[in-house]
Amino acid sequence: MSAGNASHDLGPPRDPLAIVIPVTVVYSLIFITGVVGNISTCIVIKKNRSMHTATNYYLFSLAISDFLLLLSGVPQEVAFIWSKYPYVFGEYVCVLRGLLAETSANATVLTITAFTVERYIAICHPFLGQAMSKLSRAIRIIVLIWITAVVTAIPQAAQFGIELSLGVEQCGIVRVIVEHSFQLSTFIFFLAPMSIILVLYLLIGVHLYRSTLVEGPASAARRQQLKSVPSDTILYRYAGSSTAVNLNGTAAGAGGGGGAGALGGSGVQLSSVRGRLNHYGTRRVLRMLGN
Repeated sequence: MSAGNASHDLGPPRDPLAIVIPVTVVYSLIFITGVVGNISTCIVIKKNRSMHTATNYYLFSLAISDFLLLLSGVPQEVAFIWSKYPYVFGEYVCVLRGLLAETSANATVLTITAFTVERYIAICHPFLGQAMSKLSRAIRIIVLIWITAVVTAIPQAAQFGIELSLGVEQCGIVRVIVEHSFQLSTFIFFLAPMSIILVLYLLIGVHLYRSTLVEGPASAARRQQLKSVPSDTILYRYAGSSTAVNLNGTAAGAGGGGGAGALGGSGVQLSSVRGRLNHYGTRRVLRMLGN
């Protein structure tokens, strides 16, 4: 078929420059921003051991999937804007594009779903979340997510290839491996995960709302009052004394030698309580870092 007939049947090979140039600029900005941002995210998380947490590992996985999606989609989309046909990248690139796009999309959805489940457990079932909040567990989940994403993307990508449409080579579906595969993929990797995420966030919202109702205004006022009390006063009251010590080391409610004696005894109690709290706090921090 001649180029004139192909242009008549398939339309012009390129849109007007008034459309092509602005769209190209927007795509280029999206590509550069996305690549730099996602690579920077991965580097920062990898180099800072303090950021090696389950939440940041899920963020690391999302950054990789976004990077793959940008890499597989944007350059060819820009090329398609400038030349809609024929497809010049060959069959291998056509199949690889489908594989990367499907894998990254599946991994993104599964990662967000897993992260939402983690948040639900941590908020609505804190004791269970504390027992399950292991970094090694998050790593296993992320590895399983990517294996699932690749395995489910292979049948989708294998259906792509180079086909002749009106004598012009184009990248499209040339074979059917799984019947209704795209409909199944839409349900498994879109409708089902979005429904799970919606239900879990609704349950989180209901749980937080009920917690606020249970606490009531009295608890909120008490927390606000405690915020205005010096920390040493709280520690001293925790030590079991009826005399409050302020930050300047003076005693309230005591006078003369009795006040000095109370102040001396309270200082010992205060140091003891502060030491115990620091000890427990250090152990808790170490456990959190160990997870």
